[in-house]
Amino acid sequence: MKSIEQKYRKLNDIEHALLRPGMYIGSTKTRTCKHYVLGEHAKFDLTNVDQNPAFLKIFDEIISNSADEHRRDSRLNRIDVTADLSTGYITIRDNGGVPVAKHSKHNEYVPEMIFSNLKAGSNFDDSEDRLVAGTNGVGATLTNIFSKEFRVKTCDSKKEFEQVFSNNMRKRSKPQVKKSRRKGFTEISYLPDYEQFSLNGLDEDHIQMMRKRCIDIAACNPLLRVYFNGEKFAYPSFASYCRLYADAVVYEASERWRIGIGTSNGSMQQVSFVNGVETKDGGTHVDFIANQVVDAVRARLRKRHKVDVKPAEIKNHMFVFVSTDIVNSSFSSQTKEKLITDHRDFGSKHELSEKFLKAVCASEMIQSILDWAQQKKKADERKALRQLNKRLDKEKVVKLIDAKGRNRNKCTLSLFEGDSASSAFRKYRNPMVQGAFPLRGKFLNVAGMPASKIIQNKEVQSLLNAIGLRLGEDAKNLRYGKVLIYSDADPDGDSIAGLLTNFFGRFWPELLENRMLFRVMTPLVVAQKNNDRKMFYTNEEFESWHTTPDAKGWHISYKKGLAALEDPEYRDIIRDPKMFALIPGDTLRKSLDDWFGDDSSIRKQKILGDTE
Repeated sequence: MKSIEQKYRKLNDIEHALLRPGMYIGSTKTRTCKHYVLGEHAKFDLTNVDQNPAFLKIFDEIISNSADEHRRDSRLNRIDVTADLSTGYITIRDNGGVPVAKHSKHNEYVPEMIFSNLKAGSNFDDSEDRLVAGTNGVGATLTNIFSKEFRVKTCDSKKEFEQVFSNNMRKRSKPQVKKSRRKGFTEISYLPDYEQFSLNGLDEDHIQMMRKRCIDIAACNPLLRVYFNGEKFAYPSFASYCRLYADAVVYEASERWRIGIGTSNGSMQQVSFVNGVETKDGGTHVDFIANQVVDAVRARLRKRHKVDVKPAEIKNHMFVFVSTDIVNSSFSSQTKEKLITDHRDFGSKHELSEKFLKAVCASEMIQSILDWAQQKKKADERKALRQLNKRLDKEKVVKLIDAKGRNRNKCTLSLFEGDSASSAFRKYRNPMVQGAFPLRGKFLNVAGMPASKIIQNKEVQSLLNAIGLRLGEDAKNLRYGKVLIYSDADPDGDSIAGLLTNFFGRFWPELLENRMLFRVMTPLVVAQKNNDRKMFYTNEEFESWHTTPDAKGWHISYKKGLAALEDPEYRDIIRDPKMFALIPGDTLRKSLDDWFGDDSSIRKQKILGDTE
């Protein structure tokens, strides 16, 4: 049982910050994540780095102070950062000074007051419009608390101040103040308490992340020169910074807004800043710009390309760059990773120009969205197809006259126009190897139709089930080794054969390549004399025979399709069909020309000789 004293504790500011760092500076756990690092070719590369958010935050608190002072007074135009790998010390120096004077109310020098008190600073007058990063007066003091040593030097051109804090700000030296005519400067040098971050010391990854922050500050403040370990960073405009991420960026700016739009890698990307502070998680300022772009792009896609894409899907193709100055900005947490200020309280408004939006709509982003939309459409079709195919597995083909043999490769499926041939087929077929499926009218013309729509056709469903085919899948484990197309020897019959050939050839060209699809010819004229019967498949063949003396005494019947055939004729075309294989490419076109073209002599030769 805990005592009252053990159960209830009262902590001072230092103890509370060290015990609950997440509340003040974010996570103290090092994690591996992808982050932009300036590469050898002066471009940002998305690279895996080990970074400790809290460790970087205490660095940011100090350098943001310098950037804020630059925003208040442009005479502060240089920041120098030194990070020493060997000693672990980090130093930030700018050419602006803090007033070296005692505060009359608190009887404390201003530098000591603002760098060692969690609730001290110059940003507490909410009647003023602030365009700086600092808001709560806790930043630099947190760096002090999380440091083994924290040294403050500053000069206001009249006096120079120096003080050293140690042991997580629990100890401090007496301020050293002397007269000085040196130009104003402020220098903060601190040795982080690496144990608080579970770090062994300063490492290359954190060096790179601090370097990146220096680049960001220079980009957000065009009149500011920032040096990191002697390397100078200065950018004439935010546009040049945006193009370190992407070559093609559409850009425009106003007094308080700098905006760039590029094409992302498939998910929305954003690099954004509020008053010079990076908002890693974006926020209302990014939404404000992105939504304007989405509205314009969506209207363009609807009007020009007849494509309707959801706003979130458009955003997935956007790389948004925003650097803005927001009055009295509010964030989701002390770490300032997401802006939550309502757009009506920004203190300024930027409506994207028509010229800018036209440039975005003419950029690579539009084609990227169209390519994605096409891929999504195909993926949706494949998904719908899989679902419909599963349903087919459960359905029985009522019209199918099935073959009974177990060796399905030797079985053939005959496709007939209508039901008229069904009774004759049953009478003359070999039931072990011959099956039939009656088609109702003309088969579906699948040209230009998506597979997901084709499979909704009942006739298609029944035919697929009969053969064992599935749209979107290879032709394998089929119920028949050959498919024979029986259709009338007239234009309608040719059309049905062509539609079926187009259907099979489009989705399963291997059926044609492996000679599994055949067209069966039906007789146009039948001559009968006693028990003898002759069948003619072309008019030319019949006329050539009909003019000979052998033709005398024969009864001539002209057949207008399968429905006009009699049992003996059905017997012949079922038991001994005259057929040719439909095969792909030039050979397929030649075969169709042979059978359906104007030159009947080729057809006659095939009937008399080659039946394959």
